[in-house]
Amino acid sequence: MVRRDLVAAKIGRARVWLNDASAILVNPVDDFVADPKGRDLALFYLFLAIQECIDLAAHWVADEGWGEPDDAGSAFDVLADHGVIDREAATALRAATALRNRIAHGYALLDYRRVHREAQPGIPALRDVLAAIARAAGI
Repeated sequence: MVRRDLVAAKIGRARVWLNDASAILVNPVDDFVADPKGRDLALFYLFLAIQECIDLAAHWVADEGWGEPDDAGSAFDVLADHGVIDREAATALRAATALRNRIAHGYALLDYRRVHREAQPGIPALRDVLAAIARAAGI
């Protein structure tokens, strides 16, 4: 059985971090790229928000006894397989997981313009997924 208190806490933290990242990523791309401290802070907040979503999915799958996902991204596929989120949301979260991996394994190698471009639809997609998970959990 899914622990609603855990789900609520993880959703709350992810939303705060998404808001913090959005406050920086709302800037025009040239300003974003030219501000190393702000840029890295936004990436850190995105990393934390995405990681919280990954943790949330892993806990949900484990609490329901739905097996062990192959990797972080496939936990979202398991949620979609069981109707917690739709397939489009699972695909968006897999893309977010790939971004999280790029952030985790190489700030210096990131294409900041690409991150800025992907964040524009990505952050609202993450918010939509968090809302769907909250509805599925009854919170």
